[in-house]
Amino acid sequence: FGSSWTASLSARVCPGFIGAMFSDDSYNKNVHEHGENIAGTLVGNWAEERVLREATGEGRSVPQRHVPRSGLLQDFTKAPGEFRKGDDTFNRVYGPKSDHRAEPASKAIGAPDVHAGKIVREGPLERAMREGRLAHAESEVQAEEAEIDAQKQVRRFDTTYGTVHCKPNELEAEKAKMGRKSHKDEILHGPSPDRTLAMQSDALDVPTHAHYTNTEPVTHARAALADPRMWSDVKASAISGITPFGKNDEFTKHPHHFLRGLGKDEEMEAMFQSLKETNPVRHIGGHKPRGPFEAVPSLAAVKTVVHDRIAEVWGPYGYVILRQRLFEVADAEGYVHKAAVAAIFRDQLGLDPQQVPDVMLDVYLTQLATVKKHELRVGGLMSSLRPALPQKERRRVVEAFKRLSPSGTDVPLGEWLSQLQDQELRATVVMAFGAQDEEQVAGALLSEQVFVELFSDLAALADIGVLLPA
Repeated sequence: FGSSWTASLSARVCPGFIGAMFSDDSYNKNVHEHGENIAGTLVGNWAEERVLREATGEGRSVPQRHVPRSGLLQDFTKAPGEFRKGDDTFNRVYGPKSDHRAEPASKAIGAPDVHAGKIVREGPLERAMREGRLAHAESEVQAEEAEIDAQKQVRRFDTTYGTVHCKPNELEAEKAKMGRKSHKDEILHGPSPDRTLAMQSDALDVPTHAHYTNTEPVTHARAALADPRMWSDVKASAISGITPFGKNDEFTKHPHHFLRGLGKDEEMEAMFQSLKETNPVRHIGGHKPRGPFEAVPSLAAVKTVVHDRIAEVWGPYGYVILRQRLFEVADAEGYVHKAAVAAIFRDQLGLDPQQVPDVMLDVYLTQLATVKKHELRVGGLMSSLRPALPQKERRRVVEAFKRLSPSGTDVPLGEWLSQLQDQELRATVVMAFGAQDEEQVAGALLSEQVFVELFSDLAALADIGVLLPA
């Protein structure tokens, strides 16, 4: 069994491997793939293996034994259920195979160096600078992408009408030259009525700084309680209950069931006389609601907290100072942004977010922004925030202005300032009109509306009785 016979057999079995004398096909007739545990037929060393076993009892491979094919006579194509334990001649002779790729010298000569690029050509400083530039560029790109995503989430409420036909400037408004036909002369005949007649009734007072459950609405029946001329002289049932319109049944009781005394007529007369000492148009007042809803947040509670902070920080003339601070950040028409108002409350007044959270303050200011989306009137904020001026006090202010100007025209501010004895108040009023010296605003004209608004700001924290001109 020389090499020539093995080569010829290999050439016959696999002609493509004629030149491979020491290949796997030179020893096994059938080479099995895919990990099949089946041994091939020995060609080159089967005789030496047999002689070695006969002489020593040991061989170079695992002894083989025949396993009969199951169902040989019935089915020649049926595979056996178990295989013989074979011997891998190649692993025993050559050792385990290695994944080595044969490469000709023609390709190895002139090939690129696999170690190229391992020479350090960049120092740690340049590497750190390059990484810093990349990180900065990445952060800028991420910030830009975040801004784009935020812009995509913004809801636009602008309309074509609101953009093209914007609100005109109120300071440039003029009276219509071509007015409609009216019958004003026919309607407004006779002497002009006195405006102060409606300021005599306490039933028209509406305390806007109190909770709505602690106030009474303005009705005709309530106004009738405040006017003695509208009281009925028929003694039916005395209004002596807990509520303004609460009544009792003492009038309808039989004298035998009357519990106030033996003389029913005298006791009923005393009951009616006691009503003269009560106030039928009283308000309970207070910013906390009554009953089980005392802990529910309310707008009146927010106003009360802000009111207390104004009195603590700026003193009795706090609302005058607040109006001036608001006008400093407002535009020419008197509109101020919600963020500017919140900044004044937080920074200058020191309003604690624990007492008035940002959400509650934003909701309150948003309700006042009626003309513009994010801006509100300074006058509207002041009228909502400060306690309302009672009707009788308003009448005193109007009568005081009539004494300054009997004709109803505007009066110089210096004429009223000269009658004030409080130097702090005079300095506060001068500052409110945007000046540092009294002589700078002495000639400024003071209208009745501005005069009433000024005293409304003063009456919220101070006694205006000594401030009214005699």
